[in-house]
Amino acid sequence: MEEHLDIEEGQRLAAAKDFAYRHRFLLATLVVAVVLGAAAGWGYNRYRHSQQVAASGFYQKGLQALSQDRDGDARQAFKALIADHPGTSYAAMGRVLRARLLHHDGSSEQALKVLEPLVAGDTGPVDARHVAVEEAARIHWDQGDVQAALDTLDRIAPSAYQPSYFQLRGDLLAAAKRPEAARDAYRQALAQTGSEPLRPGIEARLDELPGGADNDSGGADQ
Repeated sequence: MEEHLDIEEGQRLAAAKDFAYRHRFLLATLVVAVVLGAAAGWGYNRYRHSQQVAASGFYQKGLQALSQDRDGDARQAFKALIADHPGTSYAAMGRVLRARLLHHDGSSEQALKVLEPLVAGDTGPVDARHVAVEEAARIHWDQGDVQAALDTLDRIAPSAYQPSYFQLRGDLLAAAKRPEAARDAYRQALAQTGSEPLRPGIEARLDELPGGADNDSGGADQ
């Protein structure tokens, strides 16, 4: 029995050696592919890390320039950040800040173009998209187009969660002479997590709406 098992083991070993010999080029190619794949993954991770580090440098440079009222330097830093490191999370917020500067300079249409990839959800993290949508809506409002501002907010309406979103929506609806809808939006703002810092301002807005003081301002009218 043992002799029979030894023969079978020898046959399997011989078959394995024969397979390895006949397919040696294919096996070598697979080994190389695995090694290259691992190297590529390691290289890609290093590349992404280096991109994030470089993007962080541009972002911090832009913030520092803003804090020192060097708007020109801030514009250049955010422009370079967006152009050279578009796939990073820093680039997303760089778009928002660059758009804000452009709008402040009177280039509102260009500011909206800078924000559009974020507003459309084509780039950047979810949080950055929500910030960009609010920024774009405010630009439309500053241009006197309340409906365009509301339409912009509607692009993320199903997933909106920030208190500032609903506060802005309430402000726009109040400007559009839609007090009941504005009241609902303000109540939604108060119902969101993190709304406490905004509460005094929102409650004041509710009191100013036609119909007098809102006694149920702490609740949500979903």
